[in-house]
Amino acid sequence: MTADVLSPRPSSGRMPWLRLRGLTWLVWRQNRLAFWIGIGAAAAVAAYAIVRHQEMTTAIAQSHVDACRGTTIPAGDCSHKLNSFTRTYQFPLRRPLQAMLALPLVFGVFLGGPQLAQELESGTYRTVCTQSVTQLRWFAAKLLVPVVLTILISGTIAAAMTWWWRPAGSLLGGWFPWWQWYPYDGIGPVVVGLSVLSLLIGVTAGLILRRTVLAMGATVVLSAAAMYVLESVRGCLLPTTLATVQHPAAEAAPSNAWVLAEGAVDATGRHVPDLPSCYATDDYANCLARHGRTGRWAEFHPSSHLWPLQWAETGVCVLLAAGLAGLCVWWLRHRSA
Repeated sequence: MTADVLSPRPSSGRMPWLRLRGLTWLVWRQNRLAFWIGIGAAAAVAAYAIVRHQEMTTAIAQSHVDACRGTTIPAGDCSHKLNSFTRTYQFPLRRPLQAMLALPLVFGVFLGGPQLAQELESGTYRTVCTQSVTQLRWFAAKLLVPVVLTILISGTIAAAMTWWWRPAGSLLGGWFPWWQWYPYDGIGPVVVGLSVLSLLIGVTAGLILRRTVLAMGATVVLSAAAMYVLESVRGCLLPTTLATVQHPAAEAAPSNAWVLAEGAVDATGRHVPDLPSCYATDDYANCLARHGRTGRWAEFHPSSHLWPLQWAETGVCVLLAAGLAGLCVWWLRHRSA
């Protein structure tokens, strides 16, 4: 590969500031099929989501179902309206939100895994590095272009899915809980954070393993493990709210809150064990009161924590991705032959 290969062909019809040069142009050329597929998919998802969002908001306005917003135990007309809305508009939204869980894996497996592994496996990277290009410059270009395209594509898809989900999530509240793995993993900035983290996992696996298929397989396992761990610690990323109510049958947490723990309290507010035997009695509240259970406590994240939790988890993903990039630089300097 010569210096001519690293230079784009002159194009009189393009503005100079839009033209990729050198290694960035080379990386674009090597991945252009994957990039154009991703950009096309993002545009298609965005267009479809806009149409479905418009249908949903029109249905909410025409059926006056908006008056049932915040209803926790719907009855009568609200029950009928919300059930009808759920069948028609929320059920078709579930599958796309569930499929969003695979989006970070796609970036990691098909873009990150082969990014370095293919060239290390075939040895073509040596051709670039024999020119006036250092290994670190080559690595920076191989990382920068895919990361930018991953942020652009995953950000567009996440924004479109958020736009589609928002009217249903706002209307149904606890009927469509925001803290469950869907919609949570299919909307907002966490989609971008997980996609970038999975991409870096793939790049790192490719650099260390130097085999394309092996790197792609390792990316699936490691990315899935990272997503599982992040979901496990999600509730600890922000301080929770602790509330107590002195009524044995009342809920201490507000509607649509993510309850992490709850239990009974006595008259002094002290946490005491629940009494499962009272569930079988005819007068549940009276049974609790007779045994000194006068209220309830709950530790929870209110619905207002949705976006702070999303940004906190995205920040964790970015830090982990930066750590993996640092590991790659160290590996190139000390271990790469």
